[in-house]
Amino acid sequence: MANRHILAIDNSTDFLNIALSGPDGLVDERHIKESRSVSEILPEKIEEILSANGTSLRDVSELRVTLGPGSFTGIRVALSFCKGIRAATGIPVQGIPTLDALAFTLIDKQETCLCPLIDARRSEVFLALYHTTGKILSRQTGFMAVKPEEIPAIIKTPCICFGTGLRIAEEYLSSLDGVTIIRDTHDQIRAATLVDERIDTILDKHLPLNPIYGRRSEAEIKFNVIID
Repeated sequence: MANRHILAIDNSTDFLNIALSGPDGLVDERHIKESRSVSEILPEKIEEILSANGTSLRDVSELRVTLGPGSFTGIRVALSFCKGIRAATGIPVQGIPTLDALAFTLIDKQETCLCPLIDARRSEVFLALYHTTGKILSRQTGFMAVKPEEIPAIIKTPCICFGTGLRIAEEYLSSLDGVTIIRDTHDQIRAATLVDERIDTILDKHLPLNPIYGRRSEAEIKFNVIID
């Protein structure tokens, strides 16, 4: 599409990530960590990246946002912001599971399983198992929160494990045959991943635009309620 501009937001882990693409690919990307809350800074950071590149929301043809699992609050802030823009402007919003986006960064690996791990606190990790072959990425499991000691029974080898969850999971994985561990370089999502043309092949256009929590929040457990 000649006028295709995509604005992507990820706020599901430790940083606010924003990317803007144009007809020729990635235009700009921001990786932000501030003392102010994301709900305070998100509108101004969006305005900054758009104005810095001579664009406005009128030029944006699609919004993309990560749905989690990850930070409960972070997911809701970014998703609510995008839904607000959609309500005001009609710009469509595409949700992308956070673990899908993390796995996509290693799609060039061939005939192997990928297991992105996100530190879920409470001595658990969020994960899903993927398989990549011929530049096709397929999810093999649902999204789950598990104890690190449970991971060996979930993965299939050969498998590449990576992400912030390695901090508590590596001791259970490092001695396994057929498991490769990648530290640090794939811990965070690059928002540029969300606007990569190749990720279009794995997007679920019918995915409900709801947070993917992976488990019940502390508030849900404490008050015995379900938060949509």
